[in-house]
Amino acid sequence: MELLDNKTEDTGYEKHIPVIEKTDNGIKIKVGSVPHPMEEKHYIEWIEAVWDSRTYIKFLNPGDTPEAEFEIPTMEVLAREHCNLHGLWKSK
Repeated sequence: MELLDNKTEDTGYEKHIPVIEKTDNGIKIKVGSVPHPMEEKHYIEWIEAVWDSRTYIKFLNPGDTPEAEFEIPTMEVLAREHCNLHGLWKSK
């Protein structure tokens, strides 16, 4: 097992930093301000939200849209995602 560091800036951050948006039912986390590719060799493996000692996670596959919706009543969450090539990224 390998301990991963959370990235918040680096080359390609615009395609990797999680972006949190309010929805009618909670929040939506999109990966990047520029859409991230979801190809066989380069894709987002999962998106995670941590709030109130709970962890919410959505696993993704190539071809999926790199976003997740969670029924969380606040935007004050830790959002993380993992890219199979560029590692772990977070925003808060």
